[in-house]
Order: sequence, then structure tokens, then C-alpha cells
Amino acid sequence: MRKVYISGVGLITSIGNDVPTVSQNLRALRHGFELYPPFQKPDVPVKIVGTIKEFVTDTPDPEDWLYPPRYSIKRDVLRGLAPNSLYAYCAMLQAIDDARLAPEDISNSGHRPLCSLGRVPLPDPLPSRAHATARGDALLAAGIVASIAGTLNFNLVATFKIHGASCGFSSACASSSHALSFAYDEIATGRQKRMFVVGAEDCNTDSILPFAGMRVLSLQSNPDLASRPFDVGRDGFVGTGGGAVLVVESEDEVVRRGARAYCEIAGWGQPRTGITSRFPILTDWAFGMQWRTPSE
Repeated sequence: MRKVYISGVGLITSIGNDVPTVSQNLRALRHGFELYPPFQKPDVPVKIVGTIKEFVTDTPDPEDWLYPPRYSIKRDVLRGLAPNSLYAYCAMLQAIDDARLAPEDISNSGHRPLCSLGRVPLPDPLPSRAHATARGDALLAAGIVASIAGTLNFNLVATFKIHGASCGFSSACASSSHALSFAYDEIATGRQKRMFVVGAEDCNTDSILPFAGMRVLSLQSNPDLASRPFDVGRDGFVGTGGGAVLVVESEDEVVRRGARAYCEIAGWGQPRTGITSRFPILTDWAFGMQWRTPSE
């Protein structure tokens, strides 16, 4: 079994849109929660969202979206993206730069993108929203591409010209962990030398509000009092979205490129689970990874 290392990281999150900012805000215990304007209505019980700063993706036409100017996205690529794909695309660029990958390293990589959270149990609204616009006929095809389960996979594979394995998981909160374990197995057994592990989820009314129907979201109107899992006054979690990308490589590739390794993935595992609640999706949350830093 070959050793497996993480050599690149990219992040788009509610507490920062790059690794240094996220690290700084984590250490300072900053949460990134805000009052979400679309939820400030009497008939919406949830008020707080972990918003993704510098990104605006609430309009049905992707060409009207706003994102940091440092990212250059071609029009034909942008029109096929869902909001979560936009987050993943930007995080992917960060991870590639962080790992110092050459174009040939990217195109020859095995690729492993996925959604990091199970999608809400409703039909995706993108096709219908696209059809409702003035250019509905033109946008409908792009809306379908942006809404089906494999949008992360084929958008990133096509845009970055990646050749290799590509597949996706949708197992609620364990999705990204399942993806990382898959990448680990592919590299440890010698089937791939490099994988991109991608997790992403939308951050808007359609992806967050349905969880209010499960009564699992915090009803706080004060961002500082929301999401207190170990407090006696806890009342639920806070919805958010974003994207994260890991570049995972074999030891041989790390040595060949002279790359920096954040850590070694030493192994992974998950317990046997059963239907333990009236929400079977909750049983997917149990998952574990084992890490070793280079000094160990």
C-alpha cells in the first residue's frame, strides 16, 4: 500500500475564501453567521445563515452572479455552473496554485468531485427558474446541466481538461469524507497517482430553508447565539454552503515534484450503522479519518 499525502488546499467558506483567512478566523473563533435578507420575513422562522462573502448567486441567470474579480471564468463555463459548482471552481483554482501543479499534472490526474452535503429532498429549482427568464429557451439546457447530480464532476473535468477516474458521492454530511476515503484507496492501491477531492454545496433559500421543515435549524435572530451544540440553550444548527478542494497525491508524486505535504492520510474507517432515527439520513454522519503530520 502506497503512502498518501495532501499537497494542496482550496476553500470558499462563510469564514473566509482562502486558507490563510479561514485559518485566522478559526483561531479567533469567528463564526461567519449573518442575518440573511431573504429570510427576514414573518413567515420564515429561520433568520441566520453562514453567508458566503463576496459571492452573490441568488439570480436565475449565472451571468448576473457576482464573485471576486480575481477569478476569471469564461461565459460558456459559467452558464453551466450551479452555485455550488462556482464555489468549487474557485476553490479548485486555489488548490492547484497551492499544490504548484503544472498543466500536465492536472490533465493527467485522476479526479474525484462530489457534493459535500446531501441535496435538499426537493426537485432542484434551477431548470424551472431558467425557463421562467426572458431567455428561457436558451437557458433551459444550461439549467439542466447545472442541476443534475453530476454537475460538479463533468464541469470541473471538462474545464480543467482532466483525464482519469471521475465519480461522485451523495451521502449527506459524510459525502466529502467518503470521497476522500475513495481517493485514498485509489492512490494507496496504485490505481491513481493524484486525485482532486471536491466538496461543495449551495448557500441560498432553496438549499437551506427546507431544513427548517425538519426543525433542525437554529431560530435565533442573534448570530452570536446561533449554533451552540454544547450549550444547554442550543436550538439547532445554521445552514451554509461553500466549496473545498484537496489535492491528494502518492508519496512518489510528492517526492518527484518536490512538493510540500500538509499531512499523510494514515487511514479511514466507518462504523456499521442502522436506522436509528426517523431520519435515516442522520446515520450517514458517523465517519472517521486518521492523519499524520510530516513530523510524525
